Amino acid sequence: MRFGIMLTVLLFVTTVVSSQSTPITIRAGLLIDGTGETRRNARIFVENSQITRIDGLRGSTTYDLSDLVIMPGWIDTHVHLASHFDSDGKVHRTTVDETAGQAMLYAVENAYKTLIAGFTTVQSMGSPLDRELRDWIARGVIPGPHILTSISPITNETGDSDRIRLAIRERAQAGADVITVFASHGIHHGGNRALSDKQIDAACSEARAQGLRSAVYANGTDVVSAVIRAGCSSVEHGNLDSESVLQLFSEHQTYWAPHLGLSYDNYIKNKERFLGIGQYTEDSYLLMEIAHRTSLDTFIETVTRSDIKIVFGSNAIAGAHGRNAEELVTRVQDGGQDTMEAIISATSRAAESLRLDKIGTLAPGFTANLVAVSGNPLDDITALRNVQFVMKEGRVYLNLAR
Repeated sequence: MRFGIMLTVLLFVTTVVSSQSTPITIRAGLLIDGTGETRRNARIFVENSQITRIDGLRGSTTYDLSDLVIMPGWIDTHVHLASHFDSDGKVHRTTVDETAGQAMLYAVENAYKTLIAGFTTVQSMGSPLDRELRDWIARGVIPGPHILTSISPITNETGDSDRIRLAIRERAQAGADVITVFASHGIHHGGNRALSDKQIDAACSEARAQGLRSAVYANGTDVVSAVIRAGCSSVEHGNLDSESVLQLFSEHQTYWAPHLGLSYDNYIKNKERFLGIGQYTEDSYLLMEIAHRTSLDTFIETVTRSDIKIVFGSNAIAGAHGRNAEELVTRVQDGGQDTMEAIISATSRAAESLRLDKIGTLAPGFTANLVAVSGNPLDDITALRNVQFVMKEGRVYLNLAR
């Protein structure tokens, strides 16, 4: 009953926001295009989910956002949309009695929070729920970001190289958009190696054979180096301490999605909701503290290098959905990243890393994914917290600037 009621409400909401079928215009006080260029008092024309023209002429507009800063809808390359807290407030565990409908509703809620926070595209790193959620959102019947998913990850339990190749072919046939690979164990276990070089090579070469990208969890110089040399698409987390690895990133142009703010802060903020469940122990929190320092030190050392492709990923799990932009705030305030570079990492460069060539930039011919904030993030990155307007594929899902 609860699932049916929720879908009815969401269908109604989507019908309302879908009603705008005529060409619309939007006035931006400041336009940040996602590639590093800016323009004041720009007028954006949108028709049939696409940006058709941008000019600076005066004239009537459908949405006057002249007091706001408009950017491309943000892209988060690393989230976990199915991750949630159970009804008792603790992080989800399989021993809790939860129906399939309830599990999906949590994912729907997380997707909606993420969209309203300005993220119009996400890559969800592996849950069977992601596939159906992706497809229902794509149909336009429930609001949420465009989702790319691996469905389920490749781990050390998948088996040897042959079994890994078979598992990847199965995921490709099941409709995966990307292959997630755990070459290292989670930071809660110290981030130690989980797969051999041979297994890593098998995973990334088979992903390529299937026409899919490979997003690989890797920590430490040895594992990250192996992942880059194997031609994998991106390194997730990637805590390391070697200049030679940075050179490998540069030479192979491998994308790097570090996580240094939101996920660690979320674990601390919600410690009582994680502690004592599964892998979350006092010892694992100490390991996370070490990893947090290492990730920040690595980022500070790397962020000034223009030859390394850093992309945005928040690692949003239970408690963090809808707060994804906090990772960008940390990267600028604590990591020393240039603000424009941070925005590019979550727009055009993120789109490039996902092989999506029609999003991440505000220009004619691109999909009309827009987010507008009050305050100028180029002056104060915390303006990203002040989302006032969200459009995805020409549909307005949030408009507080009425």
